[in-house]
Parts: sequence; structure tokens; C-alpha cells
Amino acid sequence: MVDRPVVVVVGPDAERIVSAWQEAERSEASERASGSEQRERHASREDPTEGRILDQSEREPSEARRHASHEAERSEGPNRASGSDRPFELVDADPDAVATILEERLVDAVVCHAGGSTIAAVAERAHAADQRLPVVAFATGDGLDPAAVVDLDVDQYVDVDGEFDPVAAIAGLEPLIDRHRCDRRERTMLDSLLENIPLSVYFKDRRSRHVRVSDEMLDLIDHPYIENPEGKFHHAPEDVHGKTDFDLYNADLAESAVADDRRVVETEEPVEGQIEHAYGSPTQGAYVATSKAPWYDEDGRVVGLVGVSRDVSERKRYERRLERQNERLERFARVISHDLRNPLGVALGRIDFARETGDPEHFDAIERSLERMDSLIEDVLTLARHGEAVSDPEPTELQTLASEAWDVIDADEAALSVPAEGCVLADAGRLRQLLENLFRNAVEHGGPDVAVTVDRLEDGRGFYVADDGPGIPEDEREHVFESGYSTDDEGTGLGLSIVRTVAEAHNWDVAVTESDAGGARFEFACVLGSDSDRGLEGRMQ
Repeated sequence: MVDRPVVVVVGPDAERIVSAWQEAERSEASERASGSEQRERHASREDPTEGRILDQSEREPSEARRHASHEAERSEGPNRASGSDRPFELVDADPDAVATILEERLVDAVVCHAGGSTIAAVAERAHAADQRLPVVAFATGDGLDPAAVVDLDVDQYVDVDGEFDPVAAIAGLEPLIDRHRCDRRERTMLDSLLENIPLSVYFKDRRSRHVRVSDEMLDLIDHPYIENPEGKFHHAPEDVHGKTDFDLYNADLAESAVADDRRVVETEEPVEGQIEHAYGSPTQGAYVATSKAPWYDEDGRVVGLVGVSRDVSERKRYERRLERQNERLERFARVISHDLRNPLGVALGRIDFARETGDPEHFDAIERSLERMDSLIEDVLTLARHGEAVSDPEPTELQTLASEAWDVIDADEAALSVPAEGCVLADAGRLRQLLENLFRNAVEHGGPDVAVTVDRLEDGRGFYVADDGPGIPEDEREHVFESGYSTDDEGTGLGLSIVRTVAEAHNWDVAVTESDAGGARFEFACVLGSDSDRGLEGRMQ
């Protein structure tokens, strides 16, 4: 059963109008009951089974009874409640009580049968409670001028005379109230969607200004607000309304998003599942998958677009882990197929020569080959141990760990400076391995008296290791982390590959640049977005 719409009637004759309405309800109900009895009697006369005991096959309702029941149901429209043929429930009210009734009940329209001043007061109170609530005015006396009717947003206005039948006029409001209830149902569905769905949903106009957004839009990634590049916070959907992406996000992201908006509006072609880098570093920043489609009005004109975005950062991190695992497998394959095979071939060849000649020189060469193989195996094992993602990093004193790593380096004449104070969120053992490899690299390429510095980055979101050695040519910097890259014939070429592997396991970004002294500088950076992010512990204190 559908609840009947409620109409509040206001005016000097409101009580009389409601009484007349209720009397008509009772009369119509009586007529309907009488008609139903007549149909039942008529159906009984046509039913050949009436008056005798029915067997199982005859116990279903007869066709005549079904027809009678159908006719009774058809007499009740979609807004009819059981026992009434009137389309609405009418409630009379004084002008001063309108606001209270609207607070207490769900009302579908307000009808004011009164003079102009009362109509104006009632319309203002009704729209203060619900801006979309239909207000109908049956004006008596001087009424209102057309400009006032427009200003008051009255849905229907009629100047009435003594022959006016308010009961019949109210019954004729059914189409207006049906439209209002349909609009309200659609609004509540949209409101429920935007308030509860765990997706970022938004509507934009043709100028890419946000018209409506879901609650989840502000809580999509890491924290329940949007902070724009100027540091302004947006905590509620209303804070976003009327603003473009340039008011909310960095310029690169905003420019790309607005370009997509323009394309969707102009071509009416949707965007489906586009991956966007929202913020942070490429390796551990936030990513969203966005779909957009045109937003049409009731006449089929494009008035903007509707978009849906969801956080896919975890998926991107998972893809990145798979990429790292595949890269490590490729490195292992290269070491086994090439780097280990070379010294193994040398050793086997020297064994044959040693057997033939007995020259001790061959045994020295074999020993060197075996030592190189041992070094390669140790480095490969290190890659395997340190390549898995760090699952439980802990605050680690960078200064203390750097000193411990330096102590195991054979660098009596070299110098280490660690002005950085504070902690990094890391696996201490793997970070120590990273520092040891960088220190060895500095000594091997910068000489025994090289000076090494460990300090934090200028923005506090990371640290660097720099030396005053010869540095790394700019055109070679992107290759130094590749397996097998080495300028030292005695090196395995895996030392800096291990450095990159450890950094990636922490989700740190690693880059090579030039130090202030002209040597090599290795930078490790991380942009934190939540407690679950792995990397540097905020800004190093």
C-alpha cells in the first residue's frame, strides 16, 4: 500500500474545506462498498460452483471472482490508500502552525485559501522548511500582483470568487503532487547514493565546476579532506561545490582532468577506467581510476558531466611489486647465465692447462675465478634477501646506522660526516646494507681519502649520501643501478643494483645527481600520505 500524499490547507475556511473533503471520502467509500457487494452478487450468480462442495480442482478462484476483484483494485489509483478514493490526506492548519507541521510530518503540498498577505506569509514559511515544496494559492480579496507571485515561487495561483469550489480544485492538484513526489524520490535516491557509496562521485557543469559530490570524494585517499596546493582544506562536500580541479589539486593533475572534462562534454564520448596519478611519488604515490560520462538535462542537452573515481593505489603498488620481482628474476638469470658462467669457464679452462703443464699460475687464476664466483653468489643472495617489500619498518637512527656501516668499510684514510639527526622508518638491516654498498662504491671510485656525507634532503622528506670523488657522468646515471654495471674490472656490478633493490623494498624513490663537491650524490625520497605508507618517517626531526 502506498501512503497517501499529505496536503496542508491554510486559511479562514481551512477547517470547513477539510471537513467537506472528509465527507466526500466517506461518501465515496460507501458507494465503493455498495458497488463491490453488487459485483460479488453478480459474480455469484454467474459462478456455477456456488452453493456446492468443491473438489480440489475447483477450489481456485473462479474467473468471475477474479474479474470482480480486478475491477475493485483498478478503481484505486497509485496514490489511493485502502478505504479511500480521495487522492490526498488533507490537514488544516493556522498560518502560524505551518512551520511546526512541516517539521513533524512529511508534507507534499501546501494550499492557502486566503488573502494576499496570508498567502505571502505561508509561502515564505513553507519554502523556509523545504524550498521545493509545492505551494498553491487560491487568493481571495485583493490577492497578489504577478511580480509577488513570481518572487514567492508559488506553483499555482488562482484569484477566486464566491462560486469557487476549493474541494474540487484541490482534487485537481494530483498531477502537480505526483511530480513532486517523483522528484523527491529521485532526490532521495541520489542523496543516498552520494552519502553512502564508497566511491568518489561528482557532477560538474560545462565549465568543470563541481555541482554535487559524494561524501567519499573527500575521504578517497588517506585522509578525510582535500588540501589544495595553497594549503586550504576542504572538509565537506559543500566546500567543493562551485570549484574546479584547479582550486583543489596540483596544476598538472587539474590540467589533465579539465582537458578530459572538455573532451567528454564536446564529443559526448565517455572516459572509462583512466588511471591518474593523484599525488606523491610515482612509485608510492596515490593513484585513482576515473570514468566520466556526459550529464544530460531533461531535453537531452549536455549540461556537464558525471564522474566516478576509485582509489587503485594498492593495485598499483601490487603491480609495482610484481615488476620488481620480475626484474629481480631477470637479474638472477643474467648473473647465472653470463656473470657466473664467465669465471666458471675460466676456471675450467685453467684446470685443463694445469693438468697439462702443472704451472702454478693456472691455480692462481682458478682461485681468482672462484673468488669472483663467490662474490657474485653472495651479491645474488643479498638481492634475494633484500628484495622483498619491507612489511614492518621501524624508526631507525640514521646517524647511528651510518656509523655502524662505516665501521665495516676498509677506509682508514676516508672521512664520514653525518650531520643529519633524526630517524628513518626502515628495516635497519637492509638500510645498513644499502649504506655499506654506497660507502664501498665511494671508496672504490673516489679513492682512499674520499669524503662521504650523509644528510637529510632540503625538504626533510628523505636523505642523501654524497662524496667528493669523480662523480658519475650524466649520460650514465640512469644505468648505474643496472645489474652488471661497473667501471671496476674486479667488481661484480651488483653493488648499486642492491642499493636500488633495498630502496624499492622500502618504496623509496632513488635518484643519482652531482654533489656540491662534484662527486656522486644518491638521493632517497619518499612522500608520505598515511600511516600505512612505507618510507621516511615524516620530516626528519
